[in-house]
Amino acid sequence: MSELTESKFENDVLTVKRLYNAPQADVFNAWMNAEKMDQWYGPNGTIGVKSNIEAKMGGIYGHEMTFEGGKTHSSEGTIVEYDPPNVFAYQSSGPGQGQNMTIRIEFIKQGNNTLVVLTHEGVSEQTAQFVTPAWIGALDKLADFLTA
Repeated sequence: MSELTESKFENDVLTVKRLYNAPQADVFNAWMNAEKMDQWYGPNGTIGVKSNIEAKMGGIYGHEMTFEGGKTHSSEGTIVEYDPPNVFAYQSSGPGQGQNMTIRIEFIKQGNNTLVVLTHEGVSEQTAQFVTPAWIGALDKLADFLTA
């Protein structure tokens, strides 16, 4: 796999993958430490992030993103799987009423590198068209953060 982000959508599941030249613990920590998330999270066009992360089962996993032009978007979920530094998952309500989504991020050690596999379940095709470039942008920004 190249260092570029790969994605696929089928059966209401979006899968996004990216290989990072960084240790597994560092990549996991970049997702679970609010101060670090605030430095890289969000799609392209994000100019500010405020994260609220309780890194434990049942904890809060939330972000408020500010975009160019001043528009904001908030998302919040509950951590439903937590096995550092291998995986965590959170559930969140989607844009549609009664729509529940699960976002699961695996951190797979590959020598000195880490493969991140993000699985976003419960998304419609319309939602996937919006969130796919957002996740790709965020994972690309994480690569820059890890090499800074």
